[in-house]
Amino acid sequence: MGEPMSDNKTRESGPDLVRSIACFFVVGAHFYLNMGYYNVPLKGAKMFVETAFRWLFVTAVPLFFMLTGYFKRNKKADRSHYMALIPLVISYVLISVAKMILYNRLYGGIYTVKDMFINLGNYQIAWYMGLYLCVFLLIPFLNKAWYALEEKEQNILLGTLAFLCTIYPVWNYIAPSYFIGIYPVLFYFLGIAVRDRRLRPGRIVLVAVLVFTVLLEALISTKFTSTGIFDWNLISTADGTYGTLFISICTVCIFLLFYDVNIRSKIICRILSSISSVSFEIYLFAGAYDAIIYQYAKRYLAGPVEAFWWFFVTVPLSFLCAYLSSMIFQGVISFILRKLNIR
Repeated sequence: MGEPMSDNKTRESGPDLVRSIACFFVVGAHFYLNMGYYNVPLKGAKMFVETAFRWLFVTAVPLFFMLTGYFKRNKKADRSHYMALIPLVISYVLISVAKMILYNRLYGGIYTVKDMFINLGNYQIAWYMGLYLCVFLLIPFLNKAWYALEEKEQNILLGTLAFLCTIYPVWNYIAPSYFIGIYPVLFYFLGIAVRDRRLRPGRIVLVAVLVFTVLLEALISTKFTSTGIFDWNLISTADGTYGTLFISICTVCIFLLFYDVNIRSKIICRILSSISSVSFEIYLFAGAYDAIIYQYAKRYLAGPVEAFWWFFVTVPLSFLCAYLSSMIFQGVISFILRKLNIR
């Protein structure tokens, strides 16, 4: 999602690095869903560390939306903009159908043909696609709204969105919860602001704020849970996690740390570029490989504490398999679209 090119069509290594980090964070976040983290008491040093990284990984979604604003700030409501949806829809449909067939093989007959159509239509098989589609359709009009404002008004808009999207539930008696779901708009505008203003805060300060915030999140989650297990509503919500205050702070810190990094190694740049070009497909394929990998892992691991060190095996393995599959898939689809004169 997004276009990893600058205005003069030269590749920027910094945004590719941010997108690659976000891709890895997506796969890392899946580790918690698959290894029972959310059902185990948050006790001990290992669970504290796992909780800290859990909060770090959920910045993946807002990072993607900041990248979208960074690259699509000049898009207009024209044919080229809407045609960019075609490859995404093709990837979504084909990979999602393949995943549902795989799940039927692994877990029994979960999806009938009718269920497959329903799940494609309501995005249950890949929820991010539905969210991104809605934002994609708004992009030309969000751009017009942003650039119709003076810089002072843009700052007020960002402050207003931050208040509406991020404060609840940290101070849920001050900020209402009605608008926490529009956090993608906040991060989209933040991405535009960073690109236009080329913000460069001190990296030492950014690292310090990031580390402090993540540790604070872990401390609150482990020490103040009323149930002993992870409480979704303590400093976030199940539906609005990505826009809450601490996540927003971490997201902005990560983006500002890496978006303008100039990587000189051509090999590393090519790897990051290739990962960035198939980020959406990696997200889709990762769920399929997670199903396979964690099905076997659970036979030997009792829970998240025991699985602590296995993170460094299962997550890189799932990421690598998803990346390689995505490269092959994109190569085949690109060839077909070129033959059909669509791309």
